Amino acid sequence: MIAPEKVTLTELQQVIRDKLYEALPGFFWVVAEIAEMKVNSSGHCYLELTESEKPGGRITSRARATIWAAKFRSINTLFTASTGIPLRQGITILFRAKVEYHELYGLSLNISDIDPSYTAGDMALRREAIIGRLTAEGIITMNRELDLAQYPRNIAVISSSGAAGCHDFINHLANNPYGYVFVPKLYETVMQGEYTERSVIQALDQISGEVSQFDAVVIIRGGGSTTDLSWFDSYDIAFHITQFPIPVLAGIGHEKDLSVTDMVAWRSLKTPTAVADFLVGQALDCENHIVEMAEALSSSAGDIITSTEEQLASLLNRTTATARLQIRMKNEQLLHYSENLRRSGNNSIRIAHGTADRLEQSLKHLDPAGVMRRGFTITTIKGVIIRSATDLHPGDTVLTHFENGESSSTVNETKIKS
Repeated sequence: MIAPEKVTLTELQQVIRDKLYEALPGFFWVVAEIAEMKVNSSGHCYLELTESEKPGGRITSRARATIWAAKFRSINTLFTASTGIPLRQGITILFRAKVEYHELYGLSLNISDIDPSYTAGDMALRREAIIGRLTAEGIITMNRELDLAQYPRNIAVISSSGAAGCHDFINHLANNPYGYVFVPKLYETVMQGEYTERSVIQALDQISGEVSQFDAVVIIRGGGSTTDLSWFDSYDIAFHITQFPIPVLAGIGHEKDLSVTDMVAWRSLKTPTAVADFLVGQALDCENHIVEMAEALSSSAGDIITSTEEQLASLLNRTTATARLQIRMKNEQLLHYSENLRRSGNNSIRIAHGTADRLEQSLKHLDPAGVMRRGFTITTIKGVIIRSATDLHPGDTVLTHFENGESSSTVNETKIKS
């Protein structure tokens, strides 16, 4: 058996290298996303480049790349000046590179130039895509539709404790010229770099668990450079803000910059101090509103009292006049009733006198003496007047009374009419 021809691993690697250089002798303009980026102490920049089916989707290819220190400084300076951000993880770049192959490190790309206009356009497209998605989902204005407390006193602060802007914000609230009391609570957050999105979302999630304690949330970047603003062109941060149950105020930008986070916040202000001024202004407006209500209430109460006093005075005058009229009418009625009573009394007395006279005449006619003068007699037995024949019995001795005397007789017989 003939032994197969053998090559060493190094020889095979050299063959691969030579074939690659023969097939790919020149430079290529390549589009890829920076997945990882490191700059060592010597100034060399090492990149991990990837391509995905779609943003955040499955990675379809991966490669290492290098920008040597002599090139990196000038490339990064030009890129930052043109795009407003430095080279960093998460952005897509169009770069000029040559394919290199090393026996120990394998395939890599040696980058000699980067076109910043492509990245700027790509970032703008991504930003517009985020805005379009939020708009299409109908949530871009949700936080702005909430009601802010008239005196937003308890404030959740998303910022870095070491940032000058954060200190400015706290001090501005504490030393406001009106003496209003605010209660800020800091949620320590990374405000620049690749961990910004995750850190801000974690802070929002933590606050949402304690949301009943707060009137508003403020996100303040506090002294970062304009290049760091792009970290807030994040769909996930924007989505969390749109779904937040209380107003979110943003103070992360500069005079000419507006991030997606600014666009979805309840109110966007340029600096942390401007956010503090806004909150103090809200408290001042609340106080002025209370003063205005108190003055309006006092004025209304005064008007009501004056009107009531006038009504009482008018009622008193009407009541006095009515009372006098009623007294006069009642007096006239009493005089009328008194006259009628006097006349009625006199008539009653006169009638009574007439009746008494007639009764007296009747009594005189019924008087026994008068009756006997008219020829009638009265019969008695033992002083008892006999009123019926049944009261007499044969043998009874009766006494008959006449006007001028009396006689005694004995009853022989009585006849009773049937």
